Amino acid sequence: MTCDIINQQRQSLFEGLISGDSYGGPTAMAGILNDSLQANQTFDINDLTERYLNWWRTDAFDTGPVFDAVFQKIDKGMEPVTAVQSVGSELNGNTAGCNPAHRIAPMALFNFIPTDLIAEYARQEACISHSHPIAGDMSAIMALLCRFLLEGWSWEEAKIQVRASEPEAWALIKTASISNDGFAPNVLRTAIEFLDRPNSLLQASKFAGMGNYCPVIVGTIEALRKL
Repeated sequence: MTCDIINQQRQSLFEGLISGDSYGGPTAMAGILNDSLQANQTFDINDLTERYLNWWRTDAFDTGPVFDAVFQKIDKGMEPVTAVQSVGSELNGNTAGCNPAHRIAPMALFNFIPTDLIAEYARQEACISHSHPIAGDMSAIMALLCRFLLEGWSWEEAKIQVRASEPEAWALIKTASISNDGFAPNVLRTAIEFLDRPNSLLQASKFAGMGNYCPVIVGTIEALRKL
């Protein structure tokens, strides 16, 4: 794949992400992930955690409460893994939000991450901030949807491929609610519902209101399936 095509894919992905991101936090975090992958030419969880921390210390915004709580602890010297576990415990396990799924899309751009491993890497990336495995499951679904679309599969084909690759995670989506909250399976279920309709992003944004949840997913995927 030529550099021009890769750059076009990256531009489309971020334009789509921006179009669905009302406040900018997911776009900023996705940019940090992209920069880490591009600089290291591999998924380096330590480098990425350090980059997130540097952003959190300087001009971070719209991080979501779980990400913010984790990096407060890391900034005070707690080991990253311990910080994630501590926040998960303090929140009684309620860390199954959509932040990891919002920021993961750029991982799909990098072919040094094989398609059969991208879900595992997405789950590892989610664990930088969110201890609940469902957050990682939904991030894996998002990464795979983006990868299959970038590989040239149609939207319907991409969903079939993801369902075959991640049947248990996909089942969580099928039993989730169509909702404007931030629970990750609900966000993916709602986003897919709107992506299956005309005027996907417009309709999703109206439904979401002030909640910056499903439109982030819709905008990103809508852009990729137009490539």
